Amino acid sequence: MMLFGKVSQQFYGLKKLPWSCDSRYFWGWLNAVFNKVDYERIRDVGPDRAASEWLLRCGAMVRYHGQERWQKDYNHLPTGPLDKYKIQAIDATDSCIMSVGFDHMETSNICC
Repeated sequence: MMLFGKVSQQFYGLKKLPWSCDSRYFWGWLNAVFNKVDYERIRDVGPDRAASEWLLRCGAMVRYHGQERWQKDYNHLPTGPLDKYKIQAIDATDSCIMSVGFDHMETSNICC
């Protein structure tokens, strides 16, 4: 406990943390982490579910075929058979999706 107190006092005196030289670098790194393609996850849950998870994690919205409402919340993704929910539309306005994550879409059967 005493060690934590000494470390926190040292950081308290700093105006800027040593590793935060550029906050844009941090946010760019974090966005890249969110966009990283997990091929094992695609195999496990299917391409549409994996693409939905990626899009929602990055702040986009997804609408499934046969449904009128947009899915906005990652924590409320529909459950049930994995092949039941096919992506029909995507609204990526103000999201952090990056081209490195587009492999999520490669195997998804998005309806046009």
